[in-house]
Formats: sequence, structure tokens, C-alpha cells
Amino acid sequence: MAFQREDVNDRPKAIEVTDLTVAYRDRPALWDVDLEVPEGVLMAIVGPNGAGKSTLIQAILGLVPLAAGQVRIYGRPYVEQRHLVGYVPQRSSVDWDFPTSALDVVMMGLYGRLGWLRRPGRRERELALESLEKVGMAEFADRQISQLSGGQQQRVFLARALVQDARIYLMDEPFAGVDATTERAIIALLQELRASGKTVVAVHHDLQTLEEYFDWAMLLNVRRIAAGPVQKVLTEENLRKTYGGRIAFLPRVVNERELEAIGAQKQA
Repeated sequence: MAFQREDVNDRPKAIEVTDLTVAYRDRPALWDVDLEVPEGVLMAIVGPNGAGKSTLIQAILGLVPLAAGQVRIYGRPYVEQRHLVGYVPQRSSVDWDFPTSALDVVMMGLYGRLGWLRRPGRRERELALESLEKVGMAEFADRQISQLSGGQQQRVFLARALVQDARIYLMDEPFAGVDATTERAIIALLQELRASGKTVVAVHHDLQTLEEYFDWAMLLNVRRIAAGPVQKVLTEENLRKTYGGRIAFLPRVVNERELEAIGAQKQA
């Protein structure tokens, strides 16, 4: 999907990050980061290991303390807008041996709406099953999560985010450890979310699929290197700034003229 600059600029800002700094033991994980994410884009956060990609997601969600800066969700602090945001954490951060079913995991996504004292009822169960159906996991609703494959577990966590019917979805490495079939299913679902006006921000590692999967990107290495439409961001100069000497291990990057030619072809 090709985006015209004026179309994006006319949209409200789903996420605004200003002067954001996060430090661990006096060592900055993020330094003076600014970012504006327009509503309705599918954005990848890209950078080397240790660049602060997961930390940025966690900082937006208020899961790590900020040394400086602020985060706004549709112009207001996250604590006032948390009901608008769905979150898919890294699969490796979850205790998959916890004795619960796939359906129960998805219904946990509704607790923010219900409150912890009210038990889910028939309607909540129906919503959870609908979300499992969307990710192709309805037949595994009663299966213990420990008995699911890595790709199936990731689909369950995606369903848990979907059931919240959020306006913004933040995903930390949604494609990590999944097979090719699951990856295609996940990206198809994310593109459907974008088509319906939702905003999706995902940590991503595969530069070869960046332009195919996403329309917006942020290159990050503790500091923000670049952010915007993928075709504008994905340049050799920006990648060198992001990855430094590791540029030799990256796929070939087209030059500026080639990017313009690709853009013209897509608009034709």
C-alpha cells in the first residue's frame, strides 16, 4: 500500500514520543528519542541487538521508568489511554508452563474492560473464541498452552491482543520463532488491522521482508536514526548509521534513484 505524504500528515498522531531517554545503571538504552506514528500505519522498529527496540515498546507502555521525556497516545498520557492499546509481548518472556488453556489466555485480554473482580461470562467467552478463530486457533481453545507449538503460542497471544479491540497494537518480535506459515498468517492479520484503520507497531528483524510487510519504519540504535515511510527510510546511508560495520551482512539496499523509481511504479 503506497502512502502519500499529505495523506499521512492529515491523520491524527496515534503515538508521540518526545525527548525519550531510558537508562539502566547509568547506561542509556534509549537516548533523546523522538517519534511520531500516524494513525493507520503498519510500522516496524528495526535495529541491531541491544539497540533499544523492546525498551521503546516497554517505555511507550509505561513498563520501564523514563529518565526523561514523555509519551502521548492520541495526545494524552498513556495511563489515561491504556484502553486504546493492545500489547503482544515477546514469547520468550512468558511462562508457558503456567497451567491454563488457550481460551483463558485470550480472555485475560478482557480483564481491563471487566476489572479483576468480575468473572468473564458468556459474552466474553464468545469474543475470545472469535479472536481465536481469526488467528486459526479456535480448535485449540481448550488446549493447555504448554502443549502448543511456538507458532501456536504466538497466535494465542495475538488473539489476546485482538480481543481488546484496541486502536493501537504494540508487538515485540511477533515473528520470532514461528514457521513460515504462521508468519504469513500473522502479517496478513496485521495488514487487515491496518486496512481497518488500526495502528500497528512491531519490532522486526528481517530487512528482506521490511518493504513487503510494512509501510512505515523506524531505524533505531539507542538514538533514532530515521523514521517514516519505508521507501524513504531504507537507504544505504541510514542502514550504515544503524548497523555500523555490520552493513556487510545486510541484504543489498537500493539507492535513492531506485527508491524513487519503485515509488513511481507503485503509484502507476
